[in-house]
Amino acid sequence: MPFVQKTGWFSYLNGDDIRAACVPGARRQYRLVYNGEYDRQVRTYEILADGAGAAFTARVQGGGGISLQGLSFSDLGSLGGWTTASARLDASDLAALDQALNRNAAFVPPPPGMNLASEEFYWLFVGCRDGEVHFNAWRYGDFRFAALTFPAILLGHDATGVAVNPPRDVGPVDRSTHGGGTENITPRFDLAIGANGLLGLAPRI
Repeated sequence: MPFVQKTGWFSYLNGDDIRAACVPGARRQYRLVYNGEYDRQVRTYEILADGAGAAFTARVQGGGGISLQGLSFSDLGSLGGWTTASARLDASDLAALDQALNRNAAFVPPPPGMNLASEEFYWLFVGCRDGEVHFNAWRYGDFRFAALTFPAILLGHDATGVAVNPPRDVGPVDRSTHGGGTENITPRFDLAIGANGLLGLAPRI
């Protein structure tokens, strides 16, 4: 997958659209992404608050190799190849999610110097609350990941019917692409995590 085609996914993970709309008085909006080995499963959760709770959208892509080529994240409803399910969170559901995000330190900066490899397991969060943008990430194998409680809430409202690719140790990360030819190369890349967003996306060569 050429780097230029990954930039849409990078923008989505960084929440560029959320950041642009996050002004004083803006509605609460959260995006949570589960990377269950990029070429096997990606799950995304969108929460947009309203006066009675929030709209909740779950999407899953995976199974036999994920392809995000040519996708535009300016219109999430047009994403092809994703299993999608929508639901409503009532006020108590939204409050429970907020409490879990608070417990899991979603609204404070992530640890400095974190890098996320595409073939690993991790959660990423970007959101707008009270007119401020927040960003965080949790990588499997770290104590912070083991303490997470918000995934159970998200999965409890996930009606996609697609089982989670469970987190596990993938061993030493191979920092090179691989495949039986350029057309079959498995996409691999690292995300560099900053204090309030992605610092960069580095394709492997």
